[in-house]
Amino acid sequence: MDPGTQKLKVAIIGVDQNLHGFGARAHIPAILAAPNIQLEAVCTTRVDSARLAAERFGAKRYYTQVEDLVQDPDIDLVNVAVRVRSHYSLVWTLLKAKKMVYCEWPLGLNVLEARTLASLARQNNLLTAIGTQGRFAPGILYLKQLIEDGYIGRPLMFHLSHFLPRFPVRSDHWWSAMEEEYSGALGVACAHATDTLQSILGSITEVSGYAETLHPHDHYADTAEPFTWTAMDAVSYQVRLGSGVTGTAHISNLSTQQMGFRLDIFGDKGQLSATTPYYVSYSPITLKGMRSGESETELEIPAEYFLASDLEVGSAGYNIAQALLKFRQAWLSGTDFHANFQDGYNLHSLLTAIKTSWQERRWVSIAPEG
Repeated sequence: MDPGTQKLKVAIIGVDQNLHGFGARAHIPAILAAPNIQLEAVCTTRVDSARLAAERFGAKRYYTQVEDLVQDPDIDLVNVAVRVRSHYSLVWTLLKAKKMVYCEWPLGLNVLEARTLASLARQNNLLTAIGTQGRFAPGILYLKQLIEDGYIGRPLMFHLSHFLPRFPVRSDHWWSAMEEEYSGALGVACAHATDTLQSILGSITEVSGYAETLHPHDHYADTAEPFTWTAMDAVSYQVRLGSGVTGTAHISNLSTQQMGFRLDIFGDKGQLSATTPYYVSYSPITLKGMRSGESETELEIPAEYFLASDLEVGSAGYNIAQALLKFRQAWLSGTDFHANFQDGYNLHSLLTAIKTSWQERRWVSIAPEG
């Protein structure tokens, strides 16, 4: 088969025909829109929902047990889009069966789970992907290329901000407000923003961080019953990168209005900024640049960085489609893919280091693996 037309056949675990979950709202549109990516099967825990989802989205087969899904020889990649608490057992089963896996962030409930899954993927020589898809936004890909091409000269420092309003929590989704589920500003917004940062400038090697829950009291959106947040809602850090770049970041879920993401990178010959109106993982990016002696100007992102032309830029699935297309390229060429499970484990470790730094009031050194 011509590699140019060879399809990457994908199954998804965690999707419903009513579009309630992120799997149906983002992952399914991404799979269906990405050229040469084929939805082969869906898997849910109930026969009726699995059958209806397969019918609605055009999957050839459906399953209710992951043990049956892994026996399907026509499935190349399994996309895991379920509650975090189920990631470890599902991904472990898939990796043991030597299936490639795309898992939503976070990889597990803790660093130990993430490290174990990254190790198993490495032992089985499997291509994997962790769902920090903001790094695949067209504007981020172009920003990285501009820096590599010397637009700002030698990068020196950065400032990052990601300010979002608190999201409503339903009583049947109580875990989305819990620290142990890697939710909130630290587990979600900070993780996604920081992965995007590292994809551009390289790995963080030292951190001095802050993470707290400043506004713990809330009410469920559906019942109005009171509950207490344990997830962090305010995070900041100062870091040093292996490249020698230094910088600061401020992330919170406490803004009254949607302020979005902003990354400013300063070099010895100029500066670049990337901004989004809302969430870094999927909102469209505006790029601006300024070289020494010149005025700031908005930079048009070249067409070749828009890989998923059948989806609207800024839709929840757009950057996932971009990630899948990059994954397919790595699969066909036998090259590495990032962000993979090792990158996911490193990101887990970094978030832990931020908390440790705040608890112990000290700089923490990090040695990214892989």
